[in-house]
Amino acid sequence: MNLKETIKISKTLKLLYVEDDYDACNSTKEVLENFFLDVQVAINGQDGFDMFCNDKFDIIISDINMPKMNGIEMVSKIRNMDKDIPVVFLSAYNEVSYLAQGIKLGVDAYLLKPFDLEQFSTLLTKISEKVSLQREHENYHKALELEVKKQTKELKHKLYFDELTSLHNRYSFFEDIKDIATPIIFIIDINKFKLINEIYGNKVGSIVLKEFAKFLQDFTLDTTYKVYRLSADEFILRDNVEYIDTDKYERDIFRFYRLLDEFKVDIDNDSISIEATIGISTSQNDAFECAKIALEFAKAHKKPYEMYSSSIDKRTEEQDALAWKERTKSAISDHRIVSVYQPIVDRNSNVIKYETLMRLREADTTKLISPFFFLDIAIKTGLYHTLSGHIIFEALHLLDTSSHTLSFNFTYDDIKNTTFLNEIEIFFRSSPELGKRAVFEITESQSIEDYGEVKAFIKRFRYYDVKIAIDDFGSGFSNFEYILEIEPDYLKIDGSLVKNIDTDEKAHILVGAIVKFSHKLGIKVIAEYVHSKIIFDMLKDLNVDEFQGYYFSEPLEMCDNILKVS
Repeated sequence: MNLKETIKISKTLKLLYVEDDYDACNSTKEVLENFFLDVQVAINGQDGFDMFCNDKFDIIISDINMPKMNGIEMVSKIRNMDKDIPVVFLSAYNEVSYLAQGIKLGVDAYLLKPFDLEQFSTLLTKISEKVSLQREHENYHKALELEVKKQTKELKHKLYFDELTSLHNRYSFFEDIKDIATPIIFIIDINKFKLINEIYGNKVGSIVLKEFAKFLQDFTLDTTYKVYRLSADEFILRDNVEYIDTDKYERDIFRFYRLLDEFKVDIDNDSISIEATIGISTSQNDAFECAKIALEFAKAHKKPYEMYSSSIDKRTEEQDALAWKERTKSAISDHRIVSVYQPIVDRNSNVIKYETLMRLREADTTKLISPFFFLDIAIKTGLYHTLSGHIIFEALHLLDTSSHTLSFNFTYDDIKNTTFLNEIEIFFRSSPELGKRAVFEITESQSIEDYGEVKAFIKRFRYYDVKIAIDDFGSGFSNFEYILEIEPDYLKIDGSLVKNIDTDEKAHILVGAIVKFSHKLGIKVIAEYVHSKIIFDMLKDLNVDEFQGYYFSEPLEMCDNILKVS
């Protein structure tokens, strides 16, 4: 950098010149004004420090020995405020102690009075280069800060606003309701929006969403509602009030649907109308979840809207279901799924066989839990086949190691499980004589989709002399044509007909008819849920063949207990 370039830079600088000698100050200032834009003079260190605190300077040239505060003390205080400002010391004395202190303070140069102009020019070039670099650095950081602020603003906008519709977005909604005691929430779902995308394409779908967003903004003008886009085709209206006026929200809903009937999105020569379903929550707790529950309920029941109430909330049931799922998984893992056996007796109360039943043993107790509490959950969560397989193969082992006749329960899911049936057939193939002591009960707790599969199952195991029973007959799924087709060996009358036969005349008549029908076809009848002598005697009068229930014995867990009942 030559002198011309140096002066070009220095002429943009503001100088603080500190000198207590009046004559030296005037002569030096006159020289300095040839190099700097503005030269401000302080008459001592304290005066210089005060001026620095109240103004903006680019460079400091200072004497050292001065009254009130010397140059070293002044620069030391200034360095606490600005570590980078260039500082040059002027002195009539070449004192080593001052030089050392100056170095510690980061002083850029040390000149003797009167300073040599050529030496000063060289020094000024270095200082100008330093200042130029500092300015570039400052400008870069300012530009960077501006860019960061700009991008932060853009990111914040993206964080809180939906890009397509410019509405507040999902994140904004959840931030807003954090501190609201009772947010009133309307979740609005556009019905069959996917169909609009499929018919017209995603571009038109986006236009529909933008127009619907404008519709909601117009609808909420002059109201206290705030509009959000929650997801693809879901929007939210959120209100915040101290007093909940249900009638007002009902009126707003009617107004919404009246205006929605008139709302159309014109695309070329076509006009797209919109239908929507609304879930509303005025709940203080879990308002969003409650609105979602109301929305799902409205959609499931084909209603235009639904306001949340505890009567439509199935979360407790779902939580119970999840709890039972975990309890069942734990029981499987801990080998706490156990088989119990309930005796089936003849008309003289003699035990002739046992039905194999499933129980879940409570952890660390002897308590046994009925499958009523966990079997449906097991079916829905994919645990059923593990449970069923364990019970049936445990009973097959008992069949092989005892002389008892055992009855096994098979659901339609079991019958469809080819691998499961293959394993059972391997057992009978290895010991075919055991089939004579086995009864397969086909339960009617599930509707049967393909009776051909059931008939194939029966034919497959009748080959080994296995008897077939229809369980829960009269529960609703069974029909007489089905009985004629599969020709079972036994019909087990559903317990709902048996347990009240002493007080329900219709049940008494129906059981009698089933017995007569079955006997004409050569089918034996078993009555379950026999819980008293009165019912036992009435069933015998109706010519029922076999009986099962707590009147004779509860289900028994251990083989020793079975032998005692026998």
